[in-house]
Formats: sequence, structure tokens, C-alpha cells
Amino acid sequence: MICEAENKRDCIGEEGVIVKEIHESKAVTSMVLGLISLPVPLIGWLLGIFAVAYARPALKSISYDNPKRWYAVTGMVCGILGIVMDVSIVLIALIIFFFL
Repeated sequence: MICEAENKRDCIGEEGVIVKEIHESKAVTSMVLGLISLPVPLIGWLLGIFAVAYARPALKSISYDNPKRWYAVTGMVCGILGIVMDVSIVLIALIIFFFL
């Protein structure tokens, strides 16, 4: 049975369970990538972008009462922090190199 609903959250049955598991796994993936993006220098911005990219669809599809939603929120926040930290490190290094 193929789910033909526009919104995949409306799927009932086996497909609904599969769609739910896919978005929950995206939430876990975004959390792992976001947490790794914090201590890794110079490629943390790339990991942060992937964390945000995985967290967005997970946040849209996981219901508010599901505890795995917090995995996606953690991935989104840590991914954004990783991007900001790495860009600021590069900017500070460039300022020091060119002006000091």
C-alpha cells in the first residue's frame, strides 16, 4: 500500500510507521552531526550545515509530544553554534593575519 497523501504524517499503517522512523532517524543524525560540529575545527561548519539540513524536516514531521523531537532541536542548535564558531574562528584568523 502506497501512501498518496500530500502530508506524509497522514499515512496510516506500515508506511506511516516507516515515515515516522525515517524522520526520527534524521533527528538522531542531526543531533550527532551537530554535536560533532562543535569541537571539530575548520570542517565543523560543513557538519553544522548538514545537521541543520537533517533537523528541519525532522522538526516539521515529528509531533510535539514525541521525545525524539528534542534530538532534532539539539541538532539544530548545535549545528548553528558550530557554523557560527567556525566562521568566527576563520574571520579572527584572517584579521590577525592581515592586520597584525
